[in-house]
Amino acid sequence: MYAKIFFLIWTIVFAGSVLLPAQDDAPLQLLKLGDAIAIALEKSYEMKVVRLDKLAAEKNLISARSNFKMRADATFNLPNFTEDVQETYREGELPIYETRGDIRYQGNLILTQPLPTDGNIRLLGRTYYGGVSYWDDAQLRNITRNDVLTSLRLDLNQPLFTLNEIKTNLKRADLRFESAEQRYKREELDIVYNVTSAFFALHRATRELEIANDNVRQQGELAELAQQKYNAGLIPEVEALQLEVDYAQSRAADVAAEAALARISDQFKQLIGLTFRENVGVMTSFDIAKIKVDLDQAVQLALENRAEIALEEIQVELAQLEVKQTDALRDFNGVLSGFYDITGVANSDVWATSRPADLWNKSLEDMEQRPKNRGVVFSLNVPIWDFGGNRAAVQSAEANLRTQELTLAEMRKTVEREVRDAVRRLRESESQLEVLDKQEALAKRAYDISVERFNNGDITSQELALDRDRYIDAQVSYLGSYINYQLALADLKRKTMYDFEYGHSLVE
Repeated sequence: MYAKIFFLIWTIVFAGSVLLPAQDDAPLQLLKLGDAIAIALEKSYEMKVVRLDKLAAEKNLISARSNFKMRADATFNLPNFTEDVQETYREGELPIYETRGDIRYQGNLILTQPLPTDGNIRLLGRTYYGGVSYWDDAQLRNITRNDVLTSLRLDLNQPLFTLNEIKTNLKRADLRFESAEQRYKREELDIVYNVTSAFFALHRATRELEIANDNVRQQGELAELAQQKYNAGLIPEVEALQLEVDYAQSRAADVAAEAALARISDQFKQLIGLTFRENVGVMTSFDIAKIKVDLDQAVQLALENRAEIALEEIQVELAQLEVKQTDALRDFNGVLSGFYDITGVANSDVWATSRPADLWNKSLEDMEQRPKNRGVVFSLNVPIWDFGGNRAAVQSAEANLRTQELTLAEMRKTVEREVRDAVRRLRESESQLEVLDKQEALAKRAYDISVERFNNGDITSQELALDRDRYIDAQVSYLGSYINYQLALADLKRKTMYDFEYGHSLVE
């Protein structure tokens, strides 16, 4: 029997020495909860991603707003040249083959101004200098002519009796940007809660290691005392051996607590955006502030401020836009368009010059004299029959709208239920905390008394072990209750968008 006990002791000690993690040589940096949250909001993967999503939505909104502003475009042909043999047909004759050439240097400038009414005004300036050539077989020479054309054209295009697409697209971009802002707000609060949870998980692991260290120290002292009593013949050998076993088990538990701390520490570092090489710890106070929470106020704050409700409201608005756009596809509509154009032309045959500057000036003179080009078109599109296709599409969009409205109503119920549950959990954890605080104090007092009685020989090691286990359980229970209270408080902040501890809104 004694051999088995000694084998158990050395097995536990050896396993503990093997499992003991290497210590990080980096200096320890202690973080408060606020420090950890600040680091996570800046460096964490989740916040980086949601910031990029928000940036994408913001740039998309800027792009949509730019559709109301003037655009300028220019195109150039420098040059556009062709020369080839062409088959030419003339009435009453067989086809002949002629060599023709064409070269043109052209520039176009287009200014487009969108209108809030979904139309646009476009100003087109065009000029080119070119030459045409023809090979005369009879004269065996190349006949050429140079041309210059200059024109300025104003176009108007205005859709009528239909949905304003440019305003609709801007509204959709506004809603998507607002949706991105709401998701950013929700993700930020989720990060705060997750960091709070990880912070207290690391605090719990740290405290459990401290408890394990204290237990190792106490068990070592008791084992040494038991050995002295056994040597003096005051207790039987089995009790001394039992305390040696308890000491070895406490060391194994200490090693397990240290390994758990290292694992949770790595998870915490990854969450807040630190490298694994950084050596961080957490520090907090066990002070508990009494917080009064009015349930009706908490529910009202959540219904007014929760991002989830705002997101569902945005989905309803987007569904309404979809219904309007679908209905407009087969709606009565019209288009009013018109143009006004002034053009001047000059060529070398008329003006006996091929200099570009001279031909340019002559084209401007011709522009003033030549009759102006103009036109107006008013067209109507009257849908008559599509075998009910558009009506079915509209009904589908309306069904989707109704679904979104039901989802919004259900989300309001869900938010109210979550807040009510969060308030109950806060009150429950606060009550448990008070009870477990007293329980820990009583367990410590009972253990101290048992240690004195064991020293005096009034109780056995088994009775001492029971009180020791009760004290450790009381410490761990109080620690868990304290963490549950802090998480319940953090969850209430997240669910109501309001900090009841300091009395301010989280949406401002």
